[in-house]
Amino acid sequence: MTELSKYFKYLAILEKSNRQLDLNNTDVLILNTIAKAEDARRTLYVKDLLSLKEVASQATIHGRLKHLVNSKLIMLKANKDDGRVKEVKLTKLAHQRYKTLSKAIED
Repeated sequence: MTELSKYFKYLAILEKSNRQLDLNNTDVLILNTIAKAEDARRTLYVKDLLSLKEVASQATIHGRLKHLVNSKLIMLKANKDDGRVKEVKLTKLAHQRYKTLSKAIED
């Protein structure tokens, strides 16, 4: 299999995952931001995501966060010190998506 073939195989798996989970480009950017923070063992808060003006407006990000929660890809957890502050975490379903994508890269 050529390098291009491997890449196109990965893209096909990525696109299939995005379709199955009803993810748009903004959703993917948000999920990737959360995944990067988790990989770096850094706590990410909703306010951190809302400040990502290069991704989308605050209203759009807020709407997409609701979609991702309803899709069971992320969970929001109230901070112990301040209940108004919400931590953002990937769910098992989201971790499974990244595991599938990682495997596609390796194959």
